[in-house]
Amino acid sequence: MKKSAGGAAHSLGPIRAKALPDDVYDLLLDMLTWGTLEPDAPLSIDRLAQSLGISPTPVREALARLEHTGLVRRTVHRGYRVSPPMSQAQMYELADARLVLETGAMERAMRNVEELLPDLEEAYENHAHSAHELLKSGNSGKHDLLRKYFEDDWSFHEAILAHCGNRYIAQSVDSLSFRVHRMRQAVGMGTTDATVAVPEHLAILEAVRKHDTAEAIEQVRDHLTKLGTRVAD
Repeated sequence: MKKSAGGAAHSLGPIRAKALPDDVYDLLLDMLTWGTLEPDAPLSIDRLAQSLGISPTPVREALARLEHTGLVRRTVHRGYRVSPPMSQAQMYELADARLVLETGAMERAMRNVEELLPDLEEAYENHAHSAHELLKSGNSGKHDLLRKYFEDDWSFHEAILAHCGNRYIAQSVDSLSFRVHRMRQAVGMGTTDATVAVPEHLAILEAVRKHDTAEAIEQVRDHLTKLGTRVAD
């Protein structure tokens, strides 16, 4: 897709006049993860605002949030630019960091298993459904389905984090922005892990159903260890 001078695709067009930063954030996030904006492309606040038909303020706020994900970077005298995709080694380190944090979160969440279980059941069903839709013939390359798959994948883990009783563990995992980097990697490679991630989530859920804390922790460890291998291949 042809790019404009501001680094955005020519298809980038006006959005609602009083767009919130969230709207701009979502739009730019889609473009960054889907490869519409190429690595090191400049992200001019004024040009993006003009292309979208909005003021620069929500664009500036959205780019500041995206900087925290690592998808864009800001340098002196150069402004914002698109970051290169993370290397396989960096993706492995992110998965490994999640393993350390989320096994601890799982142990703590199991202290409130009756509150955890309904949310985890719902999150699993949503993830299994979105994986099924994604894997249907002809659907594997559809952006909306891929995004929904990764959102539901992450929601399964969020259910555990939400019940771990420690906001700092949850915030630490969230700050890794693994989901967006994983989606960007999957788009670049043209593959997903839907066929294996859903069964791995089910193994975690079944351990929670049995109220087996040790097994739940082990299944989280196994899932994230395998995920680290997948993202580093």
